Amino acid sequence: MAPIGDAYFPPLDRCLSGEQQLLSWKTTYLALSQPDHGVGNASLRRHLADPQTIRILTHAYSPFQTANSQTKSSFETKTSAVNAAPSPDANYDIKQIQEDTLWLSKQTKIDEVSALRITILELQTRSILQLLQSRDVGQSVYNQEDGGVGTFRASALDPGSSIFANATSQGQEPSKTSGEGNARHRRLLEIYLSERRSILKCSEYLIFFAFSKAESLHMSPQDQRKDRYAWLEDVGAEVLSSWITDESAQSQRKHPVVEAVDTLRARLKGLSMGSGWLQDMDMQEDIELAWLRNQILEMIHVMQITLNLLMSSAHLVKASAILSWFRLMKDCEFYDNLQLPPELQTAYGIPLVSLPALISLAILNIPSTLELLERSASTANTTSSGDNIPYILHGATVNEINDILIALAQLKPASPAVMAWAVITKNLRDTAVGTRESREARQSLRAADKYGAAESSDTDSPVHSSMRRGSSVGSDASQQSTLLEEIYDAIAFAVVDGNDSVAFLASNAASDGGVFEVVTAIAVEYCTPFGFEHEGKLGQSMRGVLLSLIAASVDYVDYTPLLLTAILAIISGSERYWEAFDRLAGANSTEPAAIFLHDKALTHKLYFISMLHFPHESLPFLELCRALAFANNGSDHGGPAMWTILEDADSFTCSLPSKEFQAYVSTNMQEEADFIELTEDFHVAIAQDSGTSMSSQSTRMPRAITKSSQTTSLQTIPSRTSGKLMNGVKPFVVAWHQSYSPLTYMGKVLQAASTAGDLSHASGTLLTADIVGEMIGLIVNMLSSAIKITTTTHASTSSIESVQVILGLSSEGLGRNQDIVSVILDIYEKELYKPRRTSEDFESMEILVQCSHFTFALLQVMPDRVWPFLGRSGLLGIGQDESQLRSIVATQEMITGRYDFLLSCIRLFESLVADVIIYGVSRKAPSKALTRFGSVISGGAGVSQTTIEKVLLNLTRTMIETFEGTMKWRFLEQEDRMEINFRLCSIFQKILKVYYGMDNEMNSSQKQLSALGPAADYIVDVFLSRSSTDVTILPLLHIFTEGVATRITTLPVRGLQYWTCQVNAALKLSNTLVRVNRLLSRQSSQLEDQLFEATSTLVRVYAAHDDYKVSVVALFESLVSYAAETSQQPPSLLGHLGEEDSSHFLDALSVFDQPLNNDELFCAIWKLLSAVVSKRQQWFAIFILTGNTPRESFKNKADQNTKSKRPSEPVLRVALDALSNINKLDTRKALNMLEFVVLAADFWPWVLGTIEKHNHFLKAISEYAAHIATMATTSREQSYRMSADYLSIRVASLAADLLSMYIRYTQESGNQKFAKMLVPHLTYLIQNAILPPSYNSSLHGNLHRNFESKFPGCHLRDFKRTTLIHASLGESFYYDLELMNDMLSYDPAWAGRKGSDGFFEEVRRANFNLSVVESQIHLFQSWKSLLVELSAPLITEIKFQKIMAVATTDCLKANSENRLPESIFERLAFSRTTLAFTLLQKLLEVKSSQNEVMRILPVAWDTLRTYNANVGDGLSGHDANYYRMLLKILYLALQVHTTSDVSFDTARPQDHDRKSPSGDNITAHVGLEIISIIVAQGFRSLTIVLHDNPQLINPSDFALLTAILRSSLHVSDVLQNPTHLLNAFSDSQTARCASTLLSWSDRLVTSGDPIYGELSVLFLLEMSSVPTLAESLAVEGALSQMLSTNLVRLLQSQAFGPFDQPMRLYNIWCRGILPFLLNLLHAVGAPLAAEVAAALNTFPHQLDRISSLFTFTSTTSTRDAHRDQITLSGASEAVTLSLIATILQTFREAGSSAGIVSSAIGEIRWDRTQVKEEAEACLQRRGALRERIVPTNEREDIWSKAEPENEGSGAENRLEEKIVEEMKTVVGILEGNSE
Repeated sequence: MAPIGDAYFPPLDRCLSGEQQLLSWKTTYLALSQPDHGVGNASLRRHLADPQTIRILTHAYSPFQTANSQTKSSFETKTSAVNAAPSPDANYDIKQIQEDTLWLSKQTKIDEVSALRITILELQTRSILQLLQSRDVGQSVYNQEDGGVGTFRASALDPGSSIFANATSQGQEPSKTSGEGNARHRRLLEIYLSERRSILKCSEYLIFFAFSKAESLHMSPQDQRKDRYAWLEDVGAEVLSSWITDESAQSQRKHPVVEAVDTLRARLKGLSMGSGWLQDMDMQEDIELAWLRNQILEMIHVMQITLNLLMSSAHLVKASAILSWFRLMKDCEFYDNLQLPPELQTAYGIPLVSLPALISLAILNIPSTLELLERSASTANTTSSGDNIPYILHGATVNEINDILIALAQLKPASPAVMAWAVITKNLRDTAVGTRESREARQSLRAADKYGAAESSDTDSPVHSSMRRGSSVGSDASQQSTLLEEIYDAIAFAVVDGNDSVAFLASNAASDGGVFEVVTAIAVEYCTPFGFEHEGKLGQSMRGVLLSLIAASVDYVDYTPLLLTAILAIISGSERYWEAFDRLAGANSTEPAAIFLHDKALTHKLYFISMLHFPHESLPFLELCRALAFANNGSDHGGPAMWTILEDADSFTCSLPSKEFQAYVSTNMQEEADFIELTEDFHVAIAQDSGTSMSSQSTRMPRAITKSSQTTSLQTIPSRTSGKLMNGVKPFVVAWHQSYSPLTYMGKVLQAASTAGDLSHASGTLLTADIVGEMIGLIVNMLSSAIKITTTTHASTSSIESVQVILGLSSEGLGRNQDIVSVILDIYEKELYKPRRTSEDFESMEILVQCSHFTFALLQVMPDRVWPFLGRSGLLGIGQDESQLRSIVATQEMITGRYDFLLSCIRLFESLVADVIIYGVSRKAPSKALTRFGSVISGGAGVSQTTIEKVLLNLTRTMIETFEGTMKWRFLEQEDRMEINFRLCSIFQKILKVYYGMDNEMNSSQKQLSALGPAADYIVDVFLSRSSTDVTILPLLHIFTEGVATRITTLPVRGLQYWTCQVNAALKLSNTLVRVNRLLSRQSSQLEDQLFEATSTLVRVYAAHDDYKVSVVALFESLVSYAAETSQQPPSLLGHLGEEDSSHFLDALSVFDQPLNNDELFCAIWKLLSAVVSKRQQWFAIFILTGNTPRESFKNKADQNTKSKRPSEPVLRVALDALSNINKLDTRKALNMLEFVVLAADFWPWVLGTIEKHNHFLKAISEYAAHIATMATTSREQSYRMSADYLSIRVASLAADLLSMYIRYTQESGNQKFAKMLVPHLTYLIQNAILPPSYNSSLHGNLHRNFESKFPGCHLRDFKRTTLIHASLGESFYYDLELMNDMLSYDPAWAGRKGSDGFFEEVRRANFNLSVVESQIHLFQSWKSLLVELSAPLITEIKFQKIMAVATTDCLKANSENRLPESIFERLAFSRTTLAFTLLQKLLEVKSSQNEVMRILPVAWDTLRTYNANVGDGLSGHDANYYRMLLKILYLALQVHTTSDVSFDTARPQDHDRKSPSGDNITAHVGLEIISIIVAQGFRSLTIVLHDNPQLINPSDFALLTAILRSSLHVSDVLQNPTHLLNAFSDSQTARCASTLLSWSDRLVTSGDPIYGELSVLFLLEMSSVPTLAESLAVEGALSQMLSTNLVRLLQSQAFGPFDQPMRLYNIWCRGILPFLLNLLHAVGAPLAAEVAAALNTFPHQLDRISSLFTFTSTTSTRDAHRDQITLSGASEAVTLSLIATILQTFREAGSSAGIVSSAIGEIRWDRTQVKEEAEACLQRRGALRERIVPTNEREDIWSKAEPENEGSGAENRLEEKIVEEMKTVVGILEGNSE
């Protein structure tokens, strides 16, 4: 046995652990069936490239080997303990797996390894199956009798997809223990059968890809398949090479046809013998039925592969191969005698009958056979033996085939083969007979020559004699019969019923049109519905085989309706207009229509003959033209455009008006034809009698008219025109030799129809409903073809001209005020109001349908004609009583069950919405930009916005009613209902997505797509209603239920695609509705409630088909997120699902995107899991994180030995294991997984404990930043990046978030080891995280400017995405690029001349750049959190202090170097300043003095000055908080350079005079600038703003300036520049501003608190601490100004203590006035002593209170409860007053020596002796003092509980210690001991 690759069958332990999922053949087939999705899949590519896969595909008829000793050994090795060790904790039973494998191998007779793979597949898909089989969901689906899936065409379903189909549909409960015995064995057999079918289908697909590769070699470069398909084509070529046998006989493999025949015989035998499986089981009948289905399906697939191989080859097959086929056909009679159960006959009867006929035609290969016969006409009979020659040259083979087909001649399914053989044998006969007659003629000539030679004279010319000799001798071969003669002679004796075999075969095949009926049936019922795969090319190829039969036999059959019907069926199949329109872009020269147009015999025999009879016999010609109109017209390899052919004709056929018409003479009388010539002008016309119905025969027949007749002339035939009589009786039918335009003629007919009454259905008339319908249909098809080519070739000139030609020629014969557009629209309107009977013919609706098609086609080129028409038409009934659309659907289509008109209107609705989007901008642009189709294509201009809104709103209402009713309507074809649902859901979803997904403009009228507003609002109101009686959401739920019943079949039909499409569309619509509700902040609607109720159905939809998975997961994610935001207690997913279903669903989710590695599904699942753990889904979150349901968790607590038996491990562990190798993961996948882990850790802190226990996760995450540092090879300034760049940055930010949470977690245990270990890995973050984002201001600036210039009235912000749809980082991140492309592509500047120099590429680059910026902002935020968390354990580390200082500096520099737009900068800048403030504050706490810390001040000052040096503007602007934070940072940076920690408390003069010994190198320049600009000028500007707009300024702003002043004065050498300080404050008049602020601060009282009074006094106090400034204040009279203010007068009028209200007044006195007086006195000295003394004496009440400050009374009145209490502020107050009094006493005593008059200094009226004595008394009684001490603020309260700094002080707390120190100072001063 050949070795098996890991791609096909990975190691068993990886499969069993869930690490790797096997890729089943069923999944492979589904991926190949959607090549656009699967082509880039690496897993699929590896799987198909595996040698074992190739071997199986090349032996698809018998893919599995039989068991032998070698396979047994391989099986034992693969399942040995080394590769799959048994474990009691494992979620699988290896012994059971081995037993099941051996059982399956025995039952199916396949090798053990293949059986093992199937067994593993069953194990891995068990959860999905359990979801689908649980409960009774789907009962309504399976048991529907009307309007449901049950009536869907039987061939659409593959009943064999589940052998449990019957049991499920009958409500039988599946086995609860799905892993038990019989049920498990049945599933194994089901998978086995499915794999066999899927292998055949995969082989078929790959062979098709190989053919595509071969075809692409002969195509032009633009038509070749894209390079991304190359690998599929290569795999297909490798598979194909093994099918095609080597003609040199070196290959031992049989011919593919022989192999297929052997396989078919084996399957036929299997049908009769049965499976022989499970003889003793209850479901034997179901299993046997499944076996029968599978056998039939395999037969169909084998025949399809054979047909594909034959169609791809131009060579004739070998004799043995064709004989084997026809012998099989003889035995089974083309399957006509195959007896099948009725349900199987219904499902598979059509393919079983059609494929043998097609294969027979393909194997006979009429074109190649006839060509070979022509080449072999003179071939001698020398090669007629051997099996390797073409079959037609093998006599025995020809003879046997002839006998077989004669025997089957009367069998209808065999009629195509019989006819083909008749054509071949006729050509064989003609060639053979012709050759023989020629030889006999030559022999007669030779005999005559010999006779003449005996009598000739000697004078004969020798030349003539030699020529005769040459002629008579000839060659030897001419004397023998040829090979073809011998072959014909062998079959010439076959005479049947008196005829030779050729006549017999032909007559039987063509009798009663049998062969044409069969061809028609095959083309319509099989080729089109079953050949829709591969973009319909398979069906086209099969119809091409049928066309070859018609082309070969057309010369031998008459022109009959059956022949024409067959040709029409072959050209068009059973395609409807919409299917043909949708596939036009992929049309090619191999289409039957293109082949027809290139075939001279076909066109002459059919097209030109039908044209010759036009318009007398209009329908055949119109139908043929209409079918050919879609033949890739105008392309390089297509035929001539239909409108070109119809532009001119040279024959006009009509009947003469009556038997009495005599205006002609006979000419040129011949045997075969009679000709006449007109003697006067002949007018072909239709009478136009007003008010007369056109149903009268006399008014419809063409006749000659006079000038007085009220008629419309359709065609005028001038006098002397000759014509050929087409019949022999009057009235004659004449084909006139006249040149005219059929298109122009059709326009005239339609004009007549628009004014006629009722249209007749009688034949032989010129104006019937069917003729009118066909004419409109022909014009529609031509327009559609031209439009589609225009769309796919970017509006080529030829396409534009084609549209102009069609509309122009059709309108040429009309009046000046009419064109073909108005004519057809008039017909449309007339037909809308036409009275109808339910039993009326189909043509009654056909005109309506064609008119609707015309409106659709016209909308693409002339929307300005369509919108107004719809606005006034009765179709929608806008402003009228009733919509005719509703009426016609209700009275006609609902009764008949056919909905062609409704579907056409829905497609029109779809196109109208697209039109609004496409022309949303261009309609507002100047008309010069609207030249897409010249004078024809209007670009949407000239349409009223009101009209558009009304039309869309009315259509939306009608279509929502339609959507609500489809569940109950009768449908002949269920695919119609599914298509209706699909398209309506898609339209509704598109309207919502486009309208709400772009442009956040609140005023809907200002939106670019405001026309969609009313329709969008109506959809929201209807679907998101709170009413429980609303039925609009019921169709959605019904579709979901149908989704559960979705069948995956290897025999798909065209209509089945709508099954999956409608489910996906309903899921997407529901998701969009939920997100719109969330976007609009509406209350929860009935939709959300019902969706939660339908949760169990939705999870089964997830399991039903791979196509649904992404949509279901996205819907769940939206539901969970929305519920968490709108509900206090959101509905529980676990509660709605139930424990068992939740477990199965989580198991299914745990597979993620395996085995195909679908990135979209992977990301969607992780987003859902992230939402669950973060959106209050507690129980489900626990289930996800632990792997146990709540019930299991409780059981596990009770029994520690109990282990969960779920097949998959907890999702959290999966994420941690995967992220442990994060460097090897796809970046986008890593991003989603890491986001889940971060959210889990954030909302579930115990997750961090799980993370801590993981061996490798934290290390990998910690090192990731270093990893991306090595990847970052591009500059940060680069604006265009690949996805890995911004995604890697985003991953790094999430890693930092997680690490910050983990650092916080470790701090609780005091573990600093990890934090220290982490620091070396932070280099990338340190260097990059804080730097300014790579915002390309040039790119964005130019883009905005150029965009608004190019598209006036349109702004780039109009295309900004909203939060409706989550925007992934990338090319469409910020601006909706896809929608912009739809709306702006009308202008060439959007795409650009080169494709890379337009606005499209610029917007794309802008999105990439903003993705990078977004990632970098997130990285900074994450680094901010991590840095703050690390500062706690590492703040004392010198190295980390430097990191913090550098980070602080980087934050400030980044803000000063801003190049970001304001919206981004504000968010980021404030965050940076917050980080800088926090870090700097922490550095100050530990008194860090590193150089990096010292260098912060200049940077902080530069940042502030660069941003805004005007404090008033900065603090009153919109960014006041940011500016305020910069001021705080500046204050903290100053603190580093001060001599000591300076608080906001006022320092004493001696403290202020103390010089700072700071050793840093900073100059006084920075400090002086700060004082001058920020303090002096800033205080002035701030005061002005406060006066003008008090609400803009906070009191803390003044306090901050005061603090900055205090700190600045402590910077080295600042006080050495007194002149600079004096000038700064003088120039700004700062003191005056402070005094002014104090003077009106009583009017700025906030809640009774005169806070600005205190702030102004404190600022003056800080100024007075500088002697120079104090002197200036004294000179300026600051003291007198202060004493004259209202607040100070209030202080003078009464006593205010620390407990009096407002307390601010006491603070002004204690912290302000007293220290201010002391500073003035200290600075100015004796000259100011008298003024100070006088000032103090103006506060008698305060002096009296201070005198009794320490007095203790035994009784305290309730009136003054705080009288005996001592406070720290009171003690400080006593110290300050004692100092002032002592200084004044000193000056008084100095007298004249101090230069003053002693008597001028008044005595301070306070009792200093009392104060001294009572202070001493208190100090002596410490216990009593301690009881009197009371804290007055929070800081003092903290001190009252803190230990004293000096243990020997005798104090019990820090507050007492401070008060005692102050009291001792008072005593010392008053005793004269203080200095």
